[in-house]
Amino acid sequence: MKLLSDFDGVWTFPAAEGTAHGAALDAALLALLPTETDAARDWIGAARWAVRQEPMRWGWSVAGRLSAFGDEDPFTEHGAVLHYLALQAERDPLAARLVAAIEAKGQSIEGFGGDAHVAGVKQVESTRGPGITEAAADAGRRMLAGGIEIVVVSNSGTEKLQRWFEHARVPAVVHPTQVDGQLRLRGSAKKFVLGPSPGKQIMVGDLSIDVARPFYTQVLDEEAPDAVVGDVLSLDLSLPLHLKRTQVAWKHVRLFWLMHPYTPERMKREVAKLAPGEVEMVEGGLAGVAERLLAR
Repeated sequence: MKLLSDFDGVWTFPAAEGTAHGAALDAALLALLPTETDAARDWIGAARWAVRQEPMRWGWSVAGRLSAFGDEDPFTEHGAVLHYLALQAERDPLAARLVAAIEAKGQSIEGFGGDAHVAGVKQVESTRGPGITEAAADAGRRMLAGGIEIVVVSNSGTEKLQRWFEHARVPAVVHPTQVDGQLRLRGSAKKFVLGPSPGKQIMVGDLSIDVARPFYTQVLDEEAPDAVVGDVLSLDLSLPLHLKRTQVAWKHVRLFWLMHPYTPERMKREVAKLAPGEVEMVEGGLAGVAERLLAR
């Protein structure tokens, strides 16, 4: 049995990191226009209000398409703000000045947002320490002891993954090294990266999600897991669901979607419409997944 696992939201509960990411992004945006801070602060507040009203319109935008909706986890709203910024710059003078200031620093909007994410997570780690929960660490150790191979595939960098698992006392090695009884870490997985337009959409209930994810496709082809777990439906589970629907080898792969307080109710309703066994909604975090897999 091989479990392919996401990291944030599976091994962690990233509320503090999401809040710090947002604060870092807002501060970085304000710093771009030092003579217009009041107007910029008002603009940021209005942008956040706008993306919260339409999370299916605004989200983590890649190649001009949505890679994740704006309300899927504590981080995606901040990507949605930058998506809003990029499009509003065509008609809003203040947004245009913000974008011009980003470009004057030699950065892309995506790179600017990535820096804010890293800064926010570092700030939380420096005060609290790494954030793998004890419940998730215990579940991971129990699954490893039970003979389940676990591969952690994350957009986070491998160095961070190593540091956080070492802190949590969960044995791990870096891909392609493989050791029985230890996690295998595949960082910087680029699950969010989308292929060329027009992409490929699948329907999850009434949700349309882009599954043209070339880097994630390569990882899934190489790993051929028996189960996949994640907390963000678009990033973690939409492509595995497409494979489950279209490839015989994936027919019996189990897909676990972790339920958190931040999981959008609107998306839960759509997943509940799926055929039994397509996506399993799991309460209790990674421990809930361990309970299901160890009971086999």
